[in-house]
Amino acid sequence: MVSVLPPRPALRERATLLRDLPLDGQGALYDQIYRSIRDAILSGRVAAGTRLPTTRALAEELGVSRNTVVSAFEPLQAEGYVVSRVGAGTFVAPQLDPEGHAGRQTSGDRKGEPSRPAHPPVRLSRYGQRLAERSPRTPYDLLEAQTDLAIDFRPCVPDLERLSYEAWRRHLARTAHYAPPLAFDYADPSGVPELREAIAGYLARARAVYCEPDELVVVGGVAQALDLATRLFVDPGDAVLLEDPHYLGARRHFEAAGAEIVGAPVDREGLDLGRVDREALAQARLAYVTPSHQYPTGVVLSLRRRQALLDWAGANDAYVVEDDYDSEFRYKGRAIPSLKSLDEGGRVLYVGTFSKTLLPSMRIAYLVVPPALRNVFRNAKWLADWSTPSFEQHALARFLESGDFERHLRRARTLYGTSREVLVEALGAAFGDGAARFDDSGAGLHLLVRFPGIPAARLRAIVERASARGVGVYPAAPSYLKPDPGADLELVMGFARLSPESIREGVGILADVLGEVR
Repeated sequence: MVSVLPPRPALRERATLLRDLPLDGQGALYDQIYRSIRDAILSGRVAAGTRLPTTRALAEELGVSRNTVVSAFEPLQAEGYVVSRVGAGTFVAPQLDPEGHAGRQTSGDRKGEPSRPAHPPVRLSRYGQRLAERSPRTPYDLLEAQTDLAIDFRPCVPDLERLSYEAWRRHLARTAHYAPPLAFDYADPSGVPELREAIAGYLARARAVYCEPDELVVVGGVAQALDLATRLFVDPGDAVLLEDPHYLGARRHFEAAGAEIVGAPVDREGLDLGRVDREALAQARLAYVTPSHQYPTGVVLSLRRRQALLDWAGANDAYVVEDDYDSEFRYKGRAIPSLKSLDEGGRVLYVGTFSKTLLPSMRIAYLVVPPALRNVFRNAKWLADWSTPSFEQHALARFLESGDFERHLRRARTLYGTSREVLVEALGAAFGDGAARFDDSGAGLHLLVRFPGIPAARLRAIVERASARGVGVYPAAPSYLKPDPGADLELVMGFARLSPESIREGVGILADVLGEVR
């Protein structure tokens, strides 16, 4: 029996399969050819199993060197888009679907529509399921994505334009030029020794926190500090004590770990353990607090309640995470001592950050841990990412040691203090007595402002109308465990990035919006 094979396309015909490759002009020519062939395969213009022209023929067709085409084919083969057969040629991988997955069956919804891959159900861990059900992204992130805001009252962010960062740039340049090669190697999981020594010295001067450099762990932002503490102290079903209201980002870490949240109401003295169910309080093994400038209310935890919190931790073999996120910015009176400065029993995990004092993108924060926990935190940090980038750590160590950091803080404190005064004055001028209320702690980078008579249920309309006029405002409601829709509207208003003119204009627009929805 004689088999009849389909005629083989001529060399010229195979070459023209890819003759009209659209090149986007971005990057090297071989990379453009690679992307164009890949897109042709993924779109189905060149079907699975199709024999491709030789590199020589395609080079002639495109008017480029053969080496350029060879360089384009190499990643296609490495990534599985094409396969080579000795003596036969190069072919598009068989059963390659439009998503680029070999061997997966596809189906179209309607005739003429492109095929779609049939994805199996996603199986996640319980941790993954909790993240899928409740996004850890804060409402601030979601609001930011709505539009470009000319006047943004986003809280807890430093200024990036009015302050000079020339000194920081100089230390980056000097580190790059003078640092020894080891500065660019893998770092100690706990952090570069020079930086830990510099931070220890700064904490002793500024926060009355006296610690050895070995008790410090440099981490990638407060978020990583919370993640490590959660991994080490919280199992699914464990209770975690939180201020109510509180920093939502911390709560999301604990919820993702499967913790049961126990709320402690906050009044003008800070969190009140006396109003927490005793049985629930006894079950908690970890607490998260912001005692020097409570987020979002701004109140300071009183001395007697600080002592009560430390007594509870000692009696229940529990630990307290103290987030000292913006304590550097106090505009009147003496600095408030840290909770850690009162800790004689080794129960406080002190967290500080450079995201508020310098740059959010730096992603450098630090934990002061009791000596008994030093090794386990170091091990947890090693597993998480080995170490925070060491180049930035060396530069920051120089910045601290030179005194430039504290000079930068003084300039920032003056700038932010002026912006805060303008916000207070603008609220008084726009709303009059009693129409916009806030507790004046004289500290931080935000104010929690309450508007009596305007129900929180109107929040969506307020945010949308303000955003349409280029003003970003941020609700306090997500910071409560059980927001009350019948309560008065509360907004968390940041001021550090805004000029006095922008603050006055933004408050005026907000007053107009609230008048429209009242």
